[in-house]
Amino acid sequence: MAKIKCVESTTVTSQLTGSFSPTVRTTNQLTFVVEYGEDFRVPLVMNALYKPLREELSRLKGWSSAAATRAGWQHLTAYLDWAGSAAWTAAIQGKTERLEIRDVYLDYEQCPAGLWMIGAADFQGTWSASLGVDLVVLSGTTAATLDSTPGLPGFIAPAVAVVGEEHVPLQGMARVGKWLGGPEHLSLVTFDASVALDLERLYLTIAGIFFGDTFTWQEFLEGWEALLHEAVFAVQIRTGTYSLALVSAAEMAQEEHRYTTQLHHYFWTQEEDDKCPGAYPAGPYARVSRH
Repeated sequence: MAKIKCVESTTVTSQLTGSFSPTVRTTNQLTFVVEYGEDFRVPLVMNALYKPLREELSRLKGWSSAAATRAGWQHLTAYLDWAGSAAWTAAIQGKTERLEIRDVYLDYEQCPAGLWMIGAADFQGTWSASLGVDLVVLSGTTAATLDSTPGLPGFIAPAVAVVGEEHVPLQGMARVGKWLGGPEHLSLVTFDASVALDLERLYLTIAGIFFGDTFTWQEFLEGWEALLHEAVFAVQIRTGTYSLALVSAAEMAQEEHRYTTQLHHYFWTQEEDDKCPGAYPAGPYARVSRH
């Protein structure tokens, strides 16, 4: 018989819309459903970023004819953040939510194969863009840790593979597992979800759609205006479902296989997108270009 319990010291970053307690509590599983409401939302108005970017470039001698580079882009955006541009700081930092579960106690009769603890987080919400969600400049990441045992990095992404949609569901997930040799006390379990401006994808999107390998900062700004004029992007996580469960080695292997397959599809899509901005391949999480 496996038993899992925790004291009521669970915390979340956001102000919640209602009370917070396990919605499922069995001898081998705890599940928490967090309703974030409007509190976990990341809006991105591109005009608010364009003006300070243009002003900063105008201060640089010879900027209009200088070649734009990824390294220069990283330095430029870091300076805008450091210089106190509120729009750039908010976009780069984005928003991170953390759920903490403290003092999880596990007790079970020893079995030859032992047992595994699985920590899982699944997020639901919406992903929207005035240009269509096939153009992605926001990026979402997730992470889960059982005490000092980290899980594989997860993701938050639009669940769409169609052209022209402006408002679609998002999906996000994080997983972590730990083998247990017997009764154990986990002092802290954490789940993190973050959404922020993806500087690399923004740069590559403008570079890939409008220009070849070489272009100037003046052309970069013209491309921004042509593509992103008055564009608005937003991600809103409405619900997070967090669970802790004791499972057998076979069940753990099945769950790990499912999760790594999902990660493979997602990160493969991201890698292909970066190789060819503006022409997204087919796949479970692909965004199909409208261009």
